Amino acid sequence: MGVNHPGGIIKNLVAIIMAGVLGIYGLIVAIIIAGSVTSPKDGVGNTYSEYTGWAHLAAGLCCGLCCLAAGGATGVAGEYGIKATGLRAELNHAKKNRGFGGASNEVTDEGDAGKLYIGSVTILSFSGAIGLYGFILALIITSSNYYPCGN
Repeated sequence: MGVNHPGGIIKNLVAIIMAGVLGIYGLIVAIIIAGSVTSPKDGVGNTYSEYTGWAHLAAGLCCGLCCLAAGGATGVAGEYGIKATGLRAELNHAKKNRGFGGASNEVTDEGDAGKLYIGSVTILSFSGAIGLYGFILALIITSSNYYPCGN
């Protein structure tokens, strides 16, 4: 597709960038969780309660599984959106140059493929929202009150 339609290469990067954002969500949650883990203190003992540990596990799983689902949806939607937009642009190019023997193979005018691209980006946005919801929920779980260890 990049040979016949070089103008569409940048458009095809949207799904890849959105998948990378999902990985950043997990990295942020991991940094927040790692920053709130405390080591045992001398004379006091363990300061990291079981409740806090389970809350951190739940936050990590929530963000991770939601981003896994969002990544799968982004991959499927991105693949078919890229294929459909590219094929539509090539079809419009073929219709425009029908009957001209010396026309180039490079697609310069996409025609109505832009409308299909807008729909594809909308679907990608909604699939990425699944990961955003998991990220927000993980932030809410990790920002809950601190429950110290009991005696």
